[in-house]
Amino acid sequence: MSVIYEVKENIALVTLNRPEVRNALNTETMSKVIESLNLAKEDEQVRVVVVRSAGDKAFCAGADLDELLKKKDEANIMELRSFLQHFVNVIRALNDIGKPTIASVQGYALAGGCGLAVACDLTIAGEKARFGVPEINVGFWGMIITAPIFRAVGMKSGLEMLYTGRQIDAHEARRIGLVNRVVPNEDLENEVMGLARELASKSPIAMKLGRDAFLTTRDMEYTKALKYLSEIVVLLASTDDMREGISAFREKRDPQWKGK
Repeated sequence: MSVIYEVKENIALVTLNRPEVRNALNTETMSKVIESLNLAKEDEQVRVVVVRSAGDKAFCAGADLDELLKKKDEANIMELRSFLQHFVNVIRALNDIGKPTIASVQGYALAGGCGLAVACDLTIAGEKARFGVPEINVGFWGMIITAPIFRAVGMKSGLEMLYTGRQIDAHEARRIGLVNRVVPNEDLENEVMGLARELASKSPIAMKLGRDAFLTTRDMEYTKALKYLSEIVVLLASTDDMREGISAFREKRDPQWKGK
């Protein structure tokens, strides 16, 4: 199986499972990732999604070049567009899932693999992880991954990655804002799962409304954003979870979230 999907403790685990090719993305793998993300989106028991990979050499080395090169000539242009659309749909599925997403990155996260890691809401890296956008070195450009990268880092840092194609280590990725945390490789799974459990303990409806509001207003004009956010506050205040949260706080007990 190119992708393994499982649910543990209200956490969906989406595992890229092609370690023999550094978890490169072919059409089948991308289709399975999209299918897994859609399952997580529709499952009310799932509160957090973790995207990770098998093996310790690479999180994801990007597009499967064996498949991509077969589609490069004009005769196969429609197939190339279909291949790229699969990757676009992966990024969209992460954006539209309505639940927190965490990338657990060890080893190489290059090209589309870098984009996949950064497209998750939060990115935790093992200290031996390496990130890069090397397409320029083969006369190409990381077009699609430009969108998630420039939502994570500033223009100067992002363009340097795209212009030079150089790889950066996990600590440099943390410095420029590409990842949230860097941890020892042996602690990566515990760190990611600990964070996932923490997020899963929060109100799912508050998490969804808050996440959706953040994404919606990110590029919105300031005064329009304030008006929109005010309306979301009214909506959130009408939820059972908010009433339960306040009651639990007053009664000094743990809240029992209903997600409504």
